[in-house]
Amino acid sequence: MNNVSAGSNITQLSVTDPLDLREIILNTQEPLRVKDQIKCDLISWNLDKWNEELGNEQLQFRCGKNLYTKDPQWESTCLTKQATFADFLKHIQMRNPTRWWYFDYKYLCQWFTEKTSLMGKIDWSSLGFPELSSNDTTIWIGSKGAHTPCHVDTYGCNIILQIYGRKQWFLFAPEQNLKPTRIPFEESSIYSKLNFFSPNEEKFKGISHCHKVVLSPGEVLIVPNKWWHYVENLDTAISINAWIPLPQDEYERIKEGVAAIFTGKMVQNNTALQKIILNPNMATEMIRSEDALKIIALSTEKYKPKNKFSRTEVEKIKLKMETKDVDSLMFKYCNIIKIPVLTEEEFRTSLAEQAARFKHVRPRDQQKTNDTENKNLIDFLEVVTDDEVLDLIARKLVEKI
Repeated sequence: MNNVSAGSNITQLSVTDPLDLREIILNTQEPLRVKDQIKCDLISWNLDKWNEELGNEQLQFRCGKNLYTKDPQWESTCLTKQATFADFLKHIQMRNPTRWWYFDYKYLCQWFTEKTSLMGKIDWSSLGFPELSSNDTTIWIGSKGAHTPCHVDTYGCNIILQIYGRKQWFLFAPEQNLKPTRIPFEESSIYSKLNFFSPNEEKFKGISHCHKVVLSPGEVLIVPNKWWHYVENLDTAISINAWIPLPQDEYERIKEGVAAIFTGKMVQNNTALQKIILNPNMATEMIRSEDALKIIALSTEKYKPKNKFSRTEVEKIKLKMETKDVDSLMFKYCNIIKIPVLTEEEFRTSLAEQAARFKHVRPRDQQKTNDTENKNLIDFLEVVTDDEVLDLIARKLVEKI
């Protein structure tokens, strides 16, 4: 226990009650870091132990460039490499490697079903979610510089446990305009056109209120629903995460179904266009319009406003209640920390540090292609899959059914 202040009789507990933490996670409206809450054997594993456990398992790494690029390094622009963890260890021992490797967004149950020594150590109960297991957990293994372009997850809230190494997060509230795009299209992801890995600082004018945190082993990060986040390994790093379903997910499924219909119809039977518009995983997972319509109908039926207020008014009332309840619960504990907001100067300094790494290795700008037809299609899709447009359509569907 720790005293709140030297002259206070109130004490704070050093470990949060899982039931309280569950309520905090489900209702927080800002990102949180949680310390000393999870006791997980994986945190004690060094890289040799990981190599021993994973053996000769063939892993699929996304390999990006350690150099300046004008646009974010989308998955479609990265190489894909099949390699063992031992191969990964050899790569990270190279001096100044030209590429980073990332075994990212991989569900444990799809890759390591027979690795009982790994699967059996996943336990989210100390965070208040005993129903979550290794089947709900994804793993992220990457070298220094491995990163995910800035994006929003439209479903659930995200809980992340840092296992090994350090990972840097830039987070922004949902209302921030980070130049959203649905291209590349991936169900449940809205990407930002801003390149945080090798930023052009001029493009970040007007962007502020950045929450920045570096996660170390054993620390947990809570990312609320629809918060923007850019994530980068500061060194070789391993983390696991799970998404917690939320009541508003049904409404988001309506919007995602509509977006999938618009996008799918525009690229069907056109392989070349699919490579431009779709994230690589969607080439095989793209939902058919008929199935999307069924999901929309089912989710619309499930989504039922609880009272006479409009959806927006309900959310405002709910937000006021949740903020008060979360703050009062958090006050009892000292291991839950709100992620601080960078000052304008601190944010600009962080961007400058990101950009400075590649000042000396910038390639010549690629020649622009005069592909008017594709540009017109992309412009159209970006309009009809804009979140405000999808929200309008979803509300009309809810009113109609």
